Amino acid sequence: MRKWNAATRGVVRAGGCGTIRRGPAPPFSSRRFLLLSAPLRGRAVPPVSSAFSAPFSGPARALRLVLLCVLSCLLWPTLALATAAAASGTVPAVLALRDGGVDLVPHMEVLEDAGRQWGIDDVRAPGPAGRFTHPENPLQGAEADRVLWFRVQMRLADPADAAREWLLVVPTVSTHELRFYGPFGADGRALAPPVVTGMRHPWATRPAGSEQMAWRFRLPDAQTYTAYFRVESTFARFYAARAWDLAAYLEGTQDKRMFDGACYGLLAGLLVFSLAMLLVFREGIYAWYSLSCLCALLALAGFNGHTLRYPFAHWPAAAGLTYALAPPLWAISKLMFGRHLLRLAHYAPRLDRLVLALVAALAAATVYGFAGSHPLWLFRAVQASVMVSTVVLAAGALIAMRRRYWPAVFYCIGIVVLLLGICAIIVASWGWVVWTPGQMDLTQAALVAESVVFAAAMASRVRMLRVSEQALGQRTRELVEVLGTDALTGAANRAGLARRAGAALEAGQPFALMLLDLDGFKAVNDTHGHAAGDAVLVALVQRLRATLRADDLVARLGGDEFAVLLAGAPPRAALAAKARAMAQAVAVPLDFEGRSLSVGLSVGIARTPDDGHTLEALLRAADTAMYASKRRGPADRAESFAFASDLAPPHCRCP
Repeated sequence: MRKWNAATRGVVRAGGCGTIRRGPAPPFSSRRFLLLSAPLRGRAVPPVSSAFSAPFSGPARALRLVLLCVLSCLLWPTLALATAAAASGTVPAVLALRDGGVDLVPHMEVLEDAGRQWGIDDVRAPGPAGRFTHPENPLQGAEADRVLWFRVQMRLADPADAAREWLLVVPTVSTHELRFYGPFGADGRALAPPVVTGMRHPWATRPAGSEQMAWRFRLPDAQTYTAYFRVESTFARFYAARAWDLAAYLEGTQDKRMFDGACYGLLAGLLVFSLAMLLVFREGIYAWYSLSCLCALLALAGFNGHTLRYPFAHWPAAAGLTYALAPPLWAISKLMFGRHLLRLAHYAPRLDRLVLALVAALAAATVYGFAGSHPLWLFRAVQASVMVSTVVLAAGALIAMRRRYWPAVFYCIGIVVLLLGICAIIVASWGWVVWTPGQMDLTQAALVAESVVFAAAMASRVRMLRVSEQALGQRTRELVEVLGTDALTGAANRAGLARRAGAALEAGQPFALMLLDLDGFKAVNDTHGHAAGDAVLVALVQRLRATLRADDLVARLGGDEFAVLLAGAPPRAALAAKARAMAQAVAVPLDFEGRSLSVGLSVGIARTPDDGHTLEALLRAADTAMYASKRRGPADRAESFAFASDLAPPHCRCP
């Protein structure tokens, strides 16, 4: 090959096939020439150097010279085409029925329209048309506010597919405007009118009813056709366009639709759950969680193109506002929810102040982004806040975990899941890794999983509060018991009765003890519920107190059993009148939620010192009298009370 180059150095075509002259070397490399001349290998080709080692004389040498000129004339156009093809790398995409469609990325060329003013005629002009280039990383590019033109050549693999309708799909929903032109044939004429769609346009502009940007077209024959599409987007990147058979594409989107539906259903269920918790507990943490679920639902619907398709099909401006506003609101509500759940104000006050500062900064960035029309700046601020807040809240969760605050464990798991899922799309938007359509699905799944784990964290918090409440209730009951007060009715309890009776017995002060039991109380409880029974008990104490003196005592011994301590030594007739008054007061029906509740009263009466000298003896004597009254029954007894001294034999009286 070196001999060939040395012999032919300085030989170029100057005009006709038979005219040559010495001059600069031809503008093609020996490697390309070898690739193009590969079919000549194996043939007996005379050394070219011999054609120039002697004067041009003799028939053989003249024939060799003519053959060389003819060969040069034949190879020169081929070399020029090869050089242009190698420079542009343009190879038409071959359209055929394939699973997953035909990948157009290797065949796409891109041109950035810095002035944002070029039309289709401008980019097809010789100047701009020659500046289309193949990107080094077709699926890798940082987010930027720009306008890009794409060019792709296509042809049919089988001419029988001329009647088939194809779909060029650009897997994005965030493009402000996307214009499709062509396909252009060899004569430069377009086979179809332009198609303009995008987030700035109503849903009716989508040619295939697809959330992703798509363009329907046909190729009439197996010739090569050129298509152009113009992309204007704040979040533009190099797009992984594919060509699909229309029916195959619509069938292939079913799995994605089912996945989106499952995610939306989970978020909607969590939203309903959190709203119910908010109505019951009325705590701010449930309000922030509800807002985070709602914003996550709107953000995912915007990212998937469903806000434009369903609620705002005729109002693209509202869909665009939702697309831009839902992510920062989700980030703010997520921060506030984490702050309340982790109790940062209690466990980590400095981190709590830092979280509040992040919320304020993100809120200010949101206002500035909308006021100054800087959506890309706002989008990056949201990304940065998510990354920073995740680290801050993870630190807060670890601090809370060290204090044995177990809901922080679930919260830590949730933010780790989100961080792993969201990093894929964030670092791709920064241009650090190659972007793939599956990254958005990964982020979507991570966001939903985080919300589910956060719901588990709230359930753990509720359980923890319930355990704490039970412990507090037990402690309260113990304290109330010590203080001698019944928690439900406000009457004295057994300990209060014992303290009062013990003091009177120790001082030698006489008193009478009445033991009361409600008739029909179990039926009220079983029929109307425990709330109704509690209402009866509370009303009973109030009515009993209305019939007693200030120094008398009402005590609840347990269940529906009560005791009344009457100070002094009232005569038998006064005790009988008091028992009748109490029975009449209790017998008045009680209105509870529109229902009439009625109970009766059985009373046993014991007195000191005749019926006993201790509280236990007096209670036994009164209990015997009370059951004697109850055994007579309402129909057989004229009075609802009985005296222990009338019933108990002398040997049963306790000294």
